[in-house]
Amino acid sequence: MQVLFSSVGRRGYLVRYFKEALGQGGQVWGVDSSPYAPGFVYCDNRRILPEVANPGYCDKLLTLCKDNHIDIVIPLIDPELDVLTRRREDFVRNNIMAVVSPLAMIEMTFDKYLTWQWASQNGIAMPRTVLTIEEALGYIKAGKMHWPLVVKPRKGSASFDISYCGDEIQLRGAIDGCPEPLIQQFVEGPEYGYDLFGDEQFRPVSVYCKRKLAMRAGETDKAISTNNPALIEFGKKLLEAMQLFGPADVDVILSPDGPQLLEINPRFGGGYPCAHLAGANFCNKLLDIRASKSIVPDIGSCPEGVCMLKQDEIIRPDWKDLPRA
Repeated sequence: MQVLFSSVGRRGYLVRYFKEALGQGGQVWGVDSSPYAPGFVYCDNRRILPEVANPGYCDKLLTLCKDNHIDIVIPLIDPELDVLTRRREDFVRNNIMAVVSPLAMIEMTFDKYLTWQWASQNGIAMPRTVLTIEEALGYIKAGKMHWPLVVKPRKGSASFDISYCGDEIQLRGAIDGCPEPLIQQFVEGPEYGYDLFGDEQFRPVSVYCKRKLAMRAGETDKAISTNNPALIEFGKKLLEAMQLFGPADVDVILSPDGPQLLEINPRFGGGYPCAHLAGANFCNKLLDIRASKSIVPDIGSCPEGVCMLKQDEIIRPDWKDLPRA
């Protein structure tokens, strides 16, 4: 079996996990727009593709997959999700499984205000979210929001452009400096992350949860798994409301009133290694789905206390001129 990671970047650990799952029965391909992607060092085959925003990106990716009999394509960055889900049927017609959720799911998760609306419609707790200063001040006056508030981009990622505001002056300044801003109630509490998994029919399969101990550049750097019943149940409720195929990385805050959703990323996230060490093995699940094997849901099997720590790794590339797809 042939597995391809588009935009492999720094996700060398995912390459290793899939190579372990494949054994001698397959290869892992990595593609990226940069010849200096560290993840290349672990790949069996490497190719350079244009950046995702390039109009010819998806056609070149599809041609590469057809020419090399790729069985599974796994996107790893947010911009790819929209591109691939719109072309998913082109991959299906060529017997290639693109691990991406439906367009409505991608659009909802990429826009935090749409995420708020979706959460409200599905009875999922999430900090109150509004689009204007007037709305926020009105809710404060009515006692439904309070200082501090958080200003963040509707479509941001990697924790960029986030401001915490303790009064109206700070709020107005933060709004002026933020692209496509929204305003959200600040909620106190420890942050947790989920690694969720759904099959091709969007049926819930896995709920793994971890407490985030440290973050770096928007990614989980240190974490420890938990089987807290309230958190596992909240993750199950999220998964049941989604149309998720494959993995999702979900952030929540454990407030005094219980878990509250922060954001959803329907792809492998930087904290997945914690779930993998805890036994999630989403790699085998995807390989089994591609091989038309049944997979057994394992919700409730997340163990307590499995710790994940990341460290930097120094790599000396042994490739020279990489082929361009």
